[in-house]
This record gives sequence, structure tokens and C-alpha cells, in this order.
Amino acid sequence: MPYQIDTRLKGANPSLQIRDASSGAVRLAWEYPRCAPPEGEEVDEELLALKREEAIHELFRRLFMLTAEQYLAGEASEGKGTPM
Repeated sequence: MPYQIDTRLKGANPSLQIRDASSGAVRLAWEYPRCAPPEGEEVDEELLALKREEAIHELFRRLFMLTAEQYLAGEASEGKGTPM
């Protein structure tokens, strides 16, 4: 199953969309979290770094799940009815 990968910058925040090339269905949509604090509030750099790291981990988890889903769908259709 071929995919189309679209990346963009919305201001300073990168975003990613992965679409099924044949149907055009969005399989994964991700945008880096906006971490701008409200005006007048102090910025906790450690908390901000942790949120960024969690967002990147979530992206890779979702990419792994998408790859596993694709792999299993291919396995199910190729291996249907064949004994081990």
C-alpha cells in the first residue's frame, strides 16, 4: 500500500500527514504541540522539553502502529488459506 507523506510548518510548529495514495484517506495526522505560555506566565523550560519529547515519542508510536497495521494487512491477504 503506497503512502503520500505531506509535511508543513505552521509558524514554528512542524506537522505531518500520511495518506493512503490509492484512497486518499488520512492514515496519520500529527502536529507538534504548541507550547506557548499565556502572557505574563513564567516558562518552565524543563516541562517544555518534556512535553516536546513526549510528542516525538507519540509520533513514533503512531508510525510504528501504522507500519504494523500495514504489515499485518499484507500478511493476512498474502497468507490467507496457506498452512504453516
